[in-house]
Amino acid sequence: MVINSKMKAVICTKFGPPEVLKLMEVDIPTPNADEVLIRNYGTSINTVDYIHRGGKAPKVAFWGMRQILGLFLRLSFGGLRKPKQKIPGCGFTGEIISLGKEVIDWKVGDHVYGYSEKGGASAEYMTVLASVLAKKPINLSFQEAAAVPGGSTPALIAFRDLATPKKGDKVLVIGASGGIGTFAVQMAKNVYGAEVTGICGPSNIDMVKEIGADFVIDYTREDYTKSDIKYDIILDIVSAQNLSKCKNILASDGTYIANNPISSPRSIFHMMTNNKQFKTGTADESAAAMNLICEWIESGKIKPIIDSVYPLSQTVEAHHHYETGHAKGRVVISIE
Repeated sequence: MVINSKMKAVICTKFGPPEVLKLMEVDIPTPNADEVLIRNYGTSINTVDYIHRGGKAPKVAFWGMRQILGLFLRLSFGGLRKPKQKIPGCGFTGEIISLGKEVIDWKVGDHVYGYSEKGGASAEYMTVLASVLAKKPINLSFQEAAAVPGGSTPALIAFRDLATPKKGDKVLVIGASGGIGTFAVQMAKNVYGAEVTGICGPSNIDMVKEIGADFVIDYTREDYTKSDIKYDIILDIVSAQNLSKCKNILASDGTYIANNPISSPRSIFHMMTNNKQFKTGTADESAAAMNLICEWIESGKIKPIIDSVYPLSQTVEAHHHYETGHAKGRVVISIE
């Protein structure tokens, strides 16, 4: 039950650095007929969130592509000077407070999580299409559940849809310690039964081993692209390499998956020429995908790895930390 008509929310009124995000008091939204109103207890920062706030393409994009994509993204977010989507945050987790008149599959009090492309998760309350709702894993707290949407599903796309590992296949995860990489390592190992090698920096080696990697390579000490080992699947999450640089370590019938295909002209070329060894995809944030992730979490096959938790009032600091690129797992914003 909503007692007040106002809520705390982070508002983005213009494009810029994290400081453009302001904590304000705004009206609690009213759900449409096909929506629910949830008391939101947490969100996590994804690449799309800092793109939405900054109005720029990801740093991994090569120069020309970054300028073009940056302009396109600004227009898609509502204009050249300010985003139409005022409240950032797409991943959410919370409790249903009220239902739109057409919603029949959910009830007030249900604990849910998921991903809403229209944003609004950096707030105490938000409206969400009932069609994107999934059941929150019962073995996770709200803070832990907030770390799942946006981080788990790029790994799901990679291994379920683009190149599914067979038991015993050799899988290389480049960027194994980050928000997506920690899910990728666990999925490849515990869901698909692959032999997993993780690439990360020296401070993250123990953590990547603990979550299931059979082997871990410190990229600051070893050039893994010159190895004699052949991998069946290479998932490059951080755009550290490209297919051409990884040819030496990719099996003849192997697949290289680029999480950020705009990182280099060569990747764009491979994508446009339909190279059979090159695959790329974004994420599947559907309710069906989130329910599948929920099953894997409840069965103990995967779990979210959380780097840090910030209160809603420290969203600016959370964005600064995320943009360092050194987070071990997910950066969560608690709204409890």
